[in-house]
Amino acid sequence: MIELVVTIVLTALIMGALVFFTYPLRQAVDVTARADLTDAADNALRRVGRDVRLALPNSVRVATDASGRAYLEYLAVRTAGRYRADGQGAGGGSLANCASDDATLSPMQPNNDQLSFDVSADTCFKTIGIVPDRSTIAAGADYLVLNNLGSGFTGQDAYASGSPPATNRTLVTAASDDATLPQSQIQFSSGTFSRTLHDSVGKRFFVISGPVAYICDPLAGTLTRYWSYAIQANQCVGQAAAPCSGSVNMPPAGASLAVLATQVTACQFNYSPNASSQAGLLSLLMTLSKDISSGSPERVSLYHAVHVSNVP
Repeated sequence: MIELVVTIVLTALIMGALVFFTYPLRQAVDVTARADLTDAADNALRRVGRDVRLALPNSVRVATDASGRAYLEYLAVRTAGRYRADGQGAGGGSLANCASDDATLSPMQPNNDQLSFDVSADTCFKTIGIVPDRSTIAAGADYLVLNNLGSGFTGQDAYASGSPPATNRTLVTAASDDATLPQSQIQFSSGTFSRTLHDSVGKRFFVISGPVAYICDPLAGTLTRYWSYAIQANQCVGQAAAPCSGSVNMPPAGASLAVLATQVTACQFNYSPNASSQAGLLSLLMTLSKDISSGSPERVSLYHAVHVSNVP
């Protein structure tokens, strides 16, 4: 009998104490859920921001389809540098290719290291200084791009198909560093770069690895990164027809992908290409949602802004 009374008393004490512990424990679980959502959204948006800072100038483009999916695409820069342009006017320099240095000139002044314009035979030039990360250039896969001004500029849009002068990009066939001089050598597929269209004011060139796309799909609850697919003139937005993939929320078929965030319920990508002089502003807004202990969904919305250099 005594044991029964003790058991009843202890049970009553425990049940009474649970009232004081239930809500703090539930609150701790909810706080953890909110922190997880915030961390996931922050990591995803910061990853997008880091990527976009490596975008080819004037290559960022965004879109939204009727189902609320947000699309972001850009051309990823592998490396960049500066070139010497020939000063011969139409017809180019005396030597169009990197064949051999003129013995009459000093080693630092070869007449064949210049990038010639309006010359179809030019397939090589030497850079001013060593190109950073030159060893990462993928010959036969990466592209050389000059003076990219973006959509709406004929011959100056790296998304356009064809070869120079119809477009401002051509395939890189080889890249190497000079054995004695502080310069690199870039070889590329034959094409006639136009001085009027393609000679950058700052004598800059870019080597791109290809397009990268981010698709935020609230219907699937995901933010996904796509890469390793062919450059397309038009952005794949809610299209199932070729050259886009058979799924409405994917870029061209064959792309590699990685999911950066789940539990996504809303997203918005906005881009202003002329937020300031030769600089754009990309704004990213994403909402993640998760059911918490009370049964109601907990929502976390994060905003992230990225400045994009548009100096061609």
